[in-house]
Amino acid sequence: METQSSGEQLLPVPTASSIRLHTEHPAILALCQADSRLAQLIHLIGERTLTPSPFPYESLAMSIISQQLSAKAAATIKARVKLVIPAFTPELVLAADETAIRACGVSFPKIRYIRDLSTKIVSGEVNLDRLHELDNAELLKQLTSVKGIGVWTAEMFMIFALGRSDVMSIGDAGLQRAARWLHQLEERKDGNYLGQIAPGWAPYRSFASLYLWRAVDLGYVDSGLPVEECQIAENR
Repeated sequence: METQSSGEQLLPVPTASSIRLHTEHPAILALCQADSRLAQLIHLIGERTLTPSPFPYESLAMSIISQQLSAKAAATIKARVKLVIPAFTPELVLAADETAIRACGVSFPKIRYIRDLSTKIVSGEVNLDRLHELDNAELLKQLTSVKGIGVWTAEMFMIFALGRSDVMSIGDAGLQRAARWLHQLEERKDGNYLGQIAPGWAPYRSFASLYLWRAVDLGYVDSGLPVEECQIAENR
């Protein structure tokens, strides 16, 4: 469990080991059976791995720092912050000089958000030791009670830091765009393409999301080709 003692290095919170998603994984078999187009995408992309974080407090704080920044800029700023606060605990963050954190490139609003997170953890309002006892709805409510943590940030934390298997981020523009491409759907005014197809991916919607994000990264979504033609192009 995570320690709360000032000055101590955080001990890892027990988490699942890395989740290796391959064609024989039960979740992948279920997804492929539920959605033939998703099955084509999964076979096109191949194996994916999800590695939960053993340090949820640090993951949450760093996710706040990363908001609205490029991956490169966020990595630079987070590395500077870790030099200022090497043992990244709520107590040490609260005790740190805000000017020193600001000098790392963290805005004052984000510093306030991280301090709010730290205060709620120290007070017990947010209990990171019990994250795995909460269902998705309860956890989302608790996380979004922290200033600076919105629904999307909480959902990304649930997927990538906790390794939860059935989180669907309806507000993620990349996922919506990839879902529309995958099923070649007509344009919708509300932009919600996931609402039509994602329920069929339960209880493994997080894992389906990994493949949709990868389809965006690899350029399949912007290629103009349906998934079956992307497969043909890859084989040429």
